[in-house]
Amino acid sequence: MDMSEYKEIFKAESEEHLQQLNDSLLGLEQNPGDLEYINTMFRSAHTLKGMSATMGFSTIAELTHEMENLMDMVRKSQVEVSNGLIDVLFECLDTLEALVENVDSGAEVDINSLRTNLSKAMEGTLPVNEITGSMASSINTLENEINKGLQPVQDVTPWPYIELSDAEKRAIENASNEGSRIVALKVILDESCVLKSARSTLVLINISKLGEIIKCQPSEAELEDEKFDFEFTVLFATKAEDSEIVGAVEKISEIKEVVPTTISQERPAEQKSTDKKDTNDDVQQNNSSIKRSDSVKSIQSVRVNIERLDNLMNLVGELIINKIRLNQLASDLNAKDLDESLANLDRLTNEIQTEVMESRMVPIDQIFSRFPRMVRDLAKSEGKQINLIIEGKEIELDRTVLDEIGDPLVHLLRNAVDHGIEPEEERSKLGKPTAGLVRLAASRLRNSVLIEVEDDGKGMDPANLREIAVKKGIMSREEAEKLSETDALNLIFMPGFSGAKVITDISGRGVGMDAVKTKIEALGGSVKISSVPGQGSIMKLQLPLTVAIIQSLMVTVADETYAIPLSNVVRDVGIKASEIKTIEGKEVILLRGEVLPLLRMHEILNCENEQENKENLIVVVVEKMGSNIGLVVDDLLGQQEVIIKTLDNKILKNMKGFAGATILGDGSVALILDIATLI
Repeated sequence: MDMSEYKEIFKAESEEHLQQLNDSLLGLEQNPGDLEYINTMFRSAHTLKGMSATMGFSTIAELTHEMENLMDMVRKSQVEVSNGLIDVLFECLDTLEALVENVDSGAEVDINSLRTNLSKAMEGTLPVNEITGSMASSINTLENEINKGLQPVQDVTPWPYIELSDAEKRAIENASNEGSRIVALKVILDESCVLKSARSTLVLINISKLGEIIKCQPSEAELEDEKFDFEFTVLFATKAEDSEIVGAVEKISEIKEVVPTTISQERPAEQKSTDKKDTNDDVQQNNSSIKRSDSVKSIQSVRVNIERLDNLMNLVGELIINKIRLNQLASDLNAKDLDESLANLDRLTNEIQTEVMESRMVPIDQIFSRFPRMVRDLAKSEGKQINLIIEGKEIELDRTVLDEIGDPLVHLLRNAVDHGIEPEEERSKLGKPTAGLVRLAASRLRNSVLIEVEDDGKGMDPANLREIAVKKGIMSREEAEKLSETDALNLIFMPGFSGAKVITDISGRGVGMDAVKTKIEALGGSVKISSVPGQGSIMKLQLPLTVAIIQSLMVTVADETYAIPLSNVVRDVGIKASEIKTIEGKEVILLRGEVLPLLRMHEILNCENEQENKENLIVVVVEKMGSNIGLVVDDLLGQQEVIIKTLDNKILKNMKGFAGATILGDGSVALILDIATLI
């Protein structure tokens, strides 16, 4: 069978298991006595090994097998968790990532030196200091907890240890009272089986005819998505004999082995003849109960290529444009029946738009999850201790936005570790904790997402930044002295600006922060910075939930309509021309105690100003890099949701000042202003 069509699925699922391995290994490094991290890693490595063997990727299968051997020795207390062992396992993960990435090209990766290190780790001959703490007590505790759970009636060991919810406990209790026995049925599929989900579904159908299924491990959803190796367990209540159960399952093709184990509940002696409601209290709880009839649960999710979602989003955009056009025509015709129909169309279109937008949203954890490992490696190379705190991993962003913010966040975190956090000796002298703190947090802010990168390092001194700007010839000393504290901090976003005294592999070349600003503003977002010398810095990125459809303020300038993204708009005000003052040749007004610079859109867009002598003016106050600026426009048309159409034309797409275009209800085209590059 040609397995090439399954490569993308293999890569996607492998990345999930590698991320799980990475997270667990980071946890083990911090808590070397916690056996659960090793158990989680073992399961992920075992699943990855089975997937790789099925696909014919022998190198991946061999490496994961050797990792399994090492982790099994740790579980049995034959090898102590040490710094060297952690480093070897991280090296294994890096190699596995490279191997998975190369499955398309078939490029080989040499793992001989890694195998040597794995052998040394198994022999306990790695020349490193051990992490303090023994795993023996944790192992004994876990074994005792397991033995307190489900106990076999026969002289066999229950397999596996299954966590139960209250509802599942009650189901077992009721079935036992009705004379049924509880069976844990272990089913092992043949390793040549390709359609594992189909085989597991047939097993569940046949078993459900012989009794009541209480729980599956892995869950039914995971079985349907083939998120398991080649074996699974079904816990069910039945009155059938073992031979009948085995026969019902073995008649399904590609079944390698079927092992039924009878399970009973172990209750304290004082409860056996009294209240039965609280039995099996030592069994840990899970999230939900699974009760099955003869029917099989339908598939709850499907994999969809992101290109299909992009195409669907484009079609929704066209639908909204036509909806706006129809509403415009209906208002001109003033037909009541047509208005009612269009009201329904409007509602349905909005619902479709919402569903499509939601289908594109993914948790920001998909990006955040890569950073603990990165910060750990950076801190180790710098000889620093860093505590990374991550908050808001559940916040969702449009997939397009999420794809673009990875590199900016890498730059910010690298700068926090390299420039922000002081060396340990310096922190001790300042009375700070030896370990530096870096915080990465996401939160919802109205129709946008706020991402903060904070550190408790040395912070930035605006006076020092002004001096650097002068020395690098970016501006004169007179210009530097006129900068406000906020403007001085924003100097770090200028191309080629760097305060690093030494160029390292991490930072110091004057690239990075300007790239952060450019990327975030290209997404329709903004970047703000605040810093206190000696206390630390905070970088705030405000991003739109999506870049396909945005809320805008529609304005007119010289009879042309323009859209200003609401994320840039602070307020709109009416002023008198007589209120305008001039400072150093530039127009300003005093608005709410603030000196607000004014820019006339006619001059920026190089068009005629037919209202040059008008006394009453309309000003739209916009924000750029933490400062407010007033844009003088001819008229306000109100807020409107607009569909962004990119300027693909070679001449237009490199023009500054425009983020794209949109089509209005009357069929005309309006340009969307990009405040970051326009002014």
